[in-house]
Amino acid sequence: MLRFNLRQIEAFRAVISAGNMTQAGEVLGITQPAISRLIRDLEEEYGLQLFVRKAGRIEPTKDAFALHAEVERCYGELEQMVKFATDLGSFRRKRLRIASIVGHSYFLLPEIIKLFHAQCPDVTISLFSGTSPQVVEHIERGQSDIGLALLPLDVHGVTIQEMPETSLVTVLPKGHALCALDEIKPADLAEVPLLLISESSLMRKRLLQAFKDAAVAPNVILDSTYTGPICSLVASGMGVSIMDVLTARAYADLEIEIRPFAPNIPCELKLVLPATQALSQPAKVFLDILRATRHAEE
Repeated sequence: MLRFNLRQIEAFRAVISAGNMTQAGEVLGITQPAISRLIRDLEEEYGLQLFVRKAGRIEPTKDAFALHAEVERCYGELEQMVKFATDLGSFRRKRLRIASIVGHSYFLLPEIIKLFHAQCPDVTISLFSGTSPQVVEHIERGQSDIGLALLPLDVHGVTIQEMPETSLVTVLPKGHALCALDEIKPADLAEVPLLLISESSLMRKRLLQAFKDAAVAPNVILDSTYTGPICSLVASGMGVSIMDVLTARAYADLEIEIRPFAPNIPCELKLVLPATQALSQPAKVFLDILRATRHAEE
């Protein structure tokens, strides 16, 4: 077992620096007998003679000079470590790392990031866009401070918080025959060319289950890892899509129309946060803005 008494080392450094035990005690705020006892204990602990008395004075031995050189080297490394930890904490306090599913990176976060920057202009922002599992992984590994993902997923090592829930909607080319309906059901889409999010998406799996429950085989002619391009293709008349309402509304200026989809399929957007590490102040400010914005949209 490593035995190390930092107070003894502090006393030793002070005596070497001051040249006598009385002044060393004054530097450390303790008495001269206390300094003497710490030095004696250090010598006994390691079998050393660090000082000899000559004409009422103490002089360091060769062992003392050798030990002092090593102590100063270690203290220098310790100071570097303290500086590193301080800089690391300062870096974390002045940086915000966000991980989000792709669609919300485009259509939810830009305005919130802008509002956050106005409040915290000295904070550097990093934004990672990916799939929900990738977002969760980023938070688990400490690579991001705040995550936005579509859940439920089989997650662990993170904290999940609720966000206002939205639903899937049908996106149709302007003037499409189905635009006459108030809502679109799987039966209405039998044999209609569909452009959908990729098969790995939780949204896609729930959507296909709705078609299966309605005994309708979806005519999927294209899938995409990202819903943005799908809206442009729908506007061109290539087919119909079903997607989250946030993305659909973002492309509302295209030649498309939006109708509710039935049955209701919720988009369970969740906040994914670290399970153990406390949130930095920038992260707390960002979450306040995010929640206020989302509630205002309800």
